[in-house]
Amino acid sequence: MTDTDALRKRLNEIRWQLRGEARLAALEEHLAAVEADGDRPLLNAVLAALVDCYEYSTDSTRLLVPYARLLHNLDTEPEHFDASLLRSVYWQFKWIVYKLRDHPDVPLASVEDALVQFRTRYAEAGHSLHPYYEAEHWVAYHLGDDERAARAAALVDATEPDDMSDCEACRVNDIGDMAACAGDDEGAVAAWAPLLEGGLHCAHEPHNTLADSLLPLARLGRLDAARANHHHGYRISRDKDDMLGFIARHLRFCALTGNEARGVEILAADRRAFALPLEPSVRLQWLEGVQCLAGALRARGMGDTPLAGPEDRDWTADDLHAWADAERRAMCARYDRRNGSTVHSDRSQARVEPAEPYPHVPLGLKALPQVVPAVAPEAAEESSLEDALVRARRAVADAEEDRQDRWLAVARIAEAQGAQLEAADEAEVLLAKADPDGALEAAQDLAALAAALFAEAGMPGRALLCRIAKAGWALRSEPAAFREAAPGFLAEAAAIADADPAGASYVDASRARSQVLMALLQAGLMLGERPGPDLAAAFEEADTDLASLAPDRRALLSRAQLARMLPEFETEPEGRIESLRRAFELACANGFRFETFIGAFQYSAMLNQAGRLDEAFAVAETGLAAVKHDDPPFPVAALNLTATECAINLGDARTAEHYAVQAAHWYDRAGETGCAGVARHLLGKALAMQERGEEAVVILEAALADLPEMHEDEHWRLLDARRLLAESSQRTVDAQAGLTHILEALRLMDGGLAHPSPVFYAQSAHLAGELLERTGEAKSAVDAYGRSAAAWRELGSLSAAANPIRAALWARLRTDDADLEATLSEMVALAAELEADWRDAGHHERYRDSCRQEYAKTLLQEARMRGNEVEETDERWAARTLDVGTTVLAVAEDGEYLVEVAVQAAHNMIAAHEDLGDLAAAQAVVDRVLARLSDEHEGPANSLTGHLANVKERFEEEDGEAGEE
Repeated sequence: MTDTDALRKRLNEIRWQLRGEARLAALEEHLAAVEADGDRPLLNAVLAALVDCYEYSTDSTRLLVPYARLLHNLDTEPEHFDASLLRSVYWQFKWIVYKLRDHPDVPLASVEDALVQFRTRYAEAGHSLHPYYEAEHWVAYHLGDDERAARAAALVDATEPDDMSDCEACRVNDIGDMAACAGDDEGAVAAWAPLLEGGLHCAHEPHNTLADSLLPLARLGRLDAARANHHHGYRISRDKDDMLGFIARHLRFCALTGNEARGVEILAADRRAFALPLEPSVRLQWLEGVQCLAGALRARGMGDTPLAGPEDRDWTADDLHAWADAERRAMCARYDRRNGSTVHSDRSQARVEPAEPYPHVPLGLKALPQVVPAVAPEAAEESSLEDALVRARRAVADAEEDRQDRWLAVARIAEAQGAQLEAADEAEVLLAKADPDGALEAAQDLAALAAALFAEAGMPGRALLCRIAKAGWALRSEPAAFREAAPGFLAEAAAIADADPAGASYVDASRARSQVLMALLQAGLMLGERPGPDLAAAFEEADTDLASLAPDRRALLSRAQLARMLPEFETEPEGRIESLRRAFELACANGFRFETFIGAFQYSAMLNQAGRLDEAFAVAETGLAAVKHDDPPFPVAALNLTATECAINLGDARTAEHYAVQAAHWYDRAGETGCAGVARHLLGKALAMQERGEEAVVILEAALADLPEMHEDEHWRLLDARRLLAESSQRTVDAQAGLTHILEALRLMDGGLAHPSPVFYAQSAHLAGELLERTGEAKSAVDAYGRSAAAWRELGSLSAAANPIRAALWARLRTDDADLEATLSEMVALAAELEADWRDAGHHERYRDSCRQEYAKTLLQEARMRGNEVEETDERWAARTLDVGTTVLAVAEDGEYLVEVAVQAAHNMIAAHEDLGDLAAAQAVVDRVLARLSDEHEGPANSLTGHLANVKERFEEEDGEAGEE
């Protein structure tokens, strides 16, 4: 072998290495050796390989130098380029314009000159100008020349691509990007559809488009699609240095859509980007993503949050924001100087500080508490104190939910005008300012002052309600104290009612009595006591009294609140459900939003536990429709979780996905990590049910981190999540990851962690066997299948054990010490055992039928396994196949028809009859099976008739050939 031959061989070896810096270093070193050798064609081949490798590196602008040499060589010594190498040079020319454009230190004249060369060279070589017009569009867009960009885009659309154009996947991405950059989000998403729906793939697609689509989808309000594309896109792009530009877009998406916690994770996982020699355009994207994330945290008042940053250390969000902003501005300034405009800086600034805020996109992953913007008072409220008082008084009379806000508005206007309020109005303002959850003692003082003012205004009922509230706010810490004060409150309420039986004070007295009764019930429950019949009778009497006061809205509200407490008197589930139903319907009928929401929270949960899924789901949806952004997050989360569970158990995975995302988000807001893990587990399950494995893996991995926070009774979900991860990994062709998860699930179960489903262990062991086989560990697979079979047998189901038993036998044949005869003996023994259970009238009919089906399958697999016997002749195989097929058809017909096994047996028998030359017998077999198939079995019927038609055609061809001979 000559030195040149050795160098050529070495080049081929390097080409087989994975793309990356190691391959680049090998090519650069090899280039020096080839230059010394002097073989011109080989030198050009190395240069072309170097250009190709640079294109898929962190800084693809490095390809400009070797490509310039390659192009010079083509122009001066074209004889050293064969057809393949010449095509590479033209193909790579497309990249040059983009690399020159993206490097701010390359003069604009050089970019335009490259464009002219691009067009000239392609035209002279007879190539389509489709890629040239694409390049011209992006140069024009880069420069802010909208008219030129639009003309080029039109020519892209009008020009047919050829084999020198980018692949279809990249072209589809390009068309969508053009629409997005022109402000047409709808058109962009429509153009990207073939990629987003999974129909097209290449080295950088759909990774690129999944990242591109995130913010357009968010702007369009398609939040579910944006979430799905983020989960899928980031998972397949992460850890790839040549995709850091895509990752930067995911980072910016998270920062702009209220997912700062996810952004912090991405930044930490990809912190290597700070130290890599990124090409300028990718570095700019990275800086924009970093600045957006740091800015979002600062907007939350979290400027001291530690973030991964340059110099391989953590920075505060404040410091990292300042650093990224300075770096970004400096880089944009370089582009602006080159381009002679501020287009680059303006666009970059708009990307880090959008003019309009993006909607929050719940990802189902860990999230920071959502920032709820303060609601500014309406301008109309500020116009007149009298108008504000009218609205506030009406809000009290109508029991409107915003009555507290109305009185606070009154306070602001009165304070601004220096106006003095009447005693009753001042009392309402004091109550509106009271915050027992934030400052209990201050709130109690305000209630006492309000009581005095109401008494001064001649409103004893309202004064009593204030004193009851003052005592009731301390109930959590002093339940016994309220019980001591309660008789006095009740006596005072009765006295007020007797004094004014037809006036407003009577309504207030009735409301006061209901408040005392509810507080007494709560006090007893806090002290560990069950409510007695006297309290139940008092509740009933109070409810009757309040009902008689309709349509007074205040009385109706008190009645709805009283009804919410009635389930505490019930000891049986059905009684609680009925009480909850009455309370829920009362709240709905009278339009009390908060009571409807809280009532649905309790009622739907009870219906769900009772297995009344359709009713539970309908109630949960009604409650969720009543939710406001400032409602307590825990019941909102629980309502969403109930809706999720119902939807999953009803088989509606898409709906379950929607509610599970919301449940996780609201549990995060409530600080309930473990419950959020439950929601993520169910979200992962909903995604797995839709076979969206990439997304399911992301969510389920997050669930594993949170679920240990739950009570140990819920730890079975760790097992469920592990198996779902294994199944999803299997779908995404990541058998090793799936194997890790399912083996961990088995280890946990072997250690004592139980799953509610008795068949979970057996099913998991079988899945482990499948994954072990896929990873080439046949012996371990045999053991796993054996564990599955043993678990099924322990559950008393031979028919369920048959599948792993057969799988283990097949796996054993793939091991080094395979023994066909011994394996066949075990298959025969299994068939005999199944037949015996099938024919045993002592077993349940359904179990016997499952044994019949597995017996037929075992006979077919035994016959297939015997086909591995090397000594068997064609005639013997055909005779045995027909014998087994006849038996299987008889078994299939002995009960409900077994379509699958009958069709398989028929196919085998057709092949055997063909070998024996008996076309009539093959026809008879097909007729026998077709006679038992219904219209819904069109597919199997067509497969049989097609098989027979092929056999007949071969017979006719053979007869024709014989006649010619």
